[in-house]
Amino acid sequence: MKVVDSTFLVDLLRGKEDVSEILDGRELIVTTQINIYEILKGFFLKRISRSKFAQVRALFEDIRVLPLDDYGIIRAAEISSSLQEYGNYVPDCDCLTAGIALSKGINTIVTRKGEHFKRMKGIRVEAY
Repeated sequence: MKVVDSTFLVDLLRGKEDVSEILDGRELIVTTQINIYEILKGFFLKRISRSKFAQVRALFEDIRVLPLDDYGIIRAAEISSSLQEYGNYVPDCDCLTAGIALSKGINTIVTRKGEHFKRMKGIRVEAY
């Protein structure tokens, strides 16, 4: 199982072929509530149309979404504090995404921009 991040979801909505190829694989693809938040925030900032918003909601209904729970929060806090100890800043949304994934036993994040996730112990980045 792999967690797809926001860059993947944006590219999926844009119909990029390299993303579709990943979905055609046999492995289960999931995302997190944090990634859903990031996508919706971006669309609200761009004031998307109702039809585009309906397309976004339909996508979320077709992808399993992992919730943010206490275990995910603890793992995310652990990741963030560990990175900060060494002077590495990573946005909270990325730490929360990784924390949720690790708390569910998933260590692979599929992303177009993996620089933040590569700094996290226990996370494997699958770039596309």
